[in-house]
Amino acid sequence: MPNIGFLIIGAPKAGTTSLFEYMRHHPQIHMPPEKEVYFFNAENAYRRGWDWYLATMLRGAPPNAICGEATPEYMSGTPFRGAARDGDKKPIVSPRCSESLEEVVPRRIKQFLPDVKLLCVLRDPVERAYSQYQMIVLGGDESRSFEEAIDQLMEPKAMEQARVAPTRTNSYIVYGEYCRILAGFLRVFPREQLMVIFSHELAERPAATLATVFEFIGVASDFEPDNLSTRYRSAAVQPRIPGLNLYIWQASLARVGLARALWHALPRRIRTRVDRAYSVANYEIGMWNARRGIESEKISPSARRRLIDHFLPDSEALADVIHRDIPWLADWDRSQ
Repeated sequence: MPNIGFLIIGAPKAGTTSLFEYMRHHPQIHMPPEKEVYFFNAENAYRRGWDWYLATMLRGAPPNAICGEATPEYMSGTPFRGAARDGDKKPIVSPRCSESLEEVVPRRIKQFLPDVKLLCVLRDPVERAYSQYQMIVLGGDESRSFEEAIDQLMEPKAMEQARVAPTRTNSYIVYGEYCRILAGFLRVFPREQLMVIFSHELAERPAATLATVFEFIGVASDFEPDNLSTRYRSAAVQPRIPGLNLYIWQASLARVGLARALWHALPRRIRTRVDRAYSVANYEIGMWNARRGIESEKISPSARRRLIDHFLPDSEALADVIHRDIPWLADWDRSQ
């Protein structure tokens, strides 16, 4: 029987798509084709229950395969996608008194997958924040300049809201608070179930890095995928076709009462199949629709300085949490 053996939990815009695309080529590994499943952090999916998630993860899996998925937003620590809101001030779903915000998603994972291996790719949080901002601009959901967005998100109330309920446009900074988030995972899981790799390792030494990953999750470590020369979802600032975003179209259609009624009139099995096909199509279209390798504007020195000052204490503490040197700390010292 196939089993769920690993999760790629994050971080967003740190190389998780490349890791996903490399790992899915391994003959002993099975991963859903849509990449992000959004279960443990998504209230609307989580309510569907474990059987739904298990069916999603194991569909098409060969016998004895090690199954896994890559949902970078699991590293938010707290549920957000599709969560009900009270006046858009706070999520209805809140942690129990005995757990922190950063433990909600880890505890959900632990409940169903106590022995799962957790894979995490980390990148310089300043560069990661800007890369996420560029992606959201590309999708048409962000009209602010990067400096304007940082100014607003640095406000204490905005920062608190983003940590409680991260969204596409408020999480540029909080998703880079790696120590805060991973400390929550390590209060729930033993340290030996978490592997951290850095994005530059995956980019510069993909074969060696993957060998350690494969060994960690328990598959043949000498397998080398044939797509290691490809970097997936590298920086892009222009779409091939502006406005081609299936999720935006879906959200617009969902606001039409007749469309909603017709959708809910369909049998559940049909809706499930359509949802899966839609997710796979959106992933593939999103990969194709971005023009890569285009020179983009640089982060202004003032914005970079503000972000370094914000991330520095968290990154310094991260070294103690994951027992590794943090490569971007040296880069920040040189930049000063």
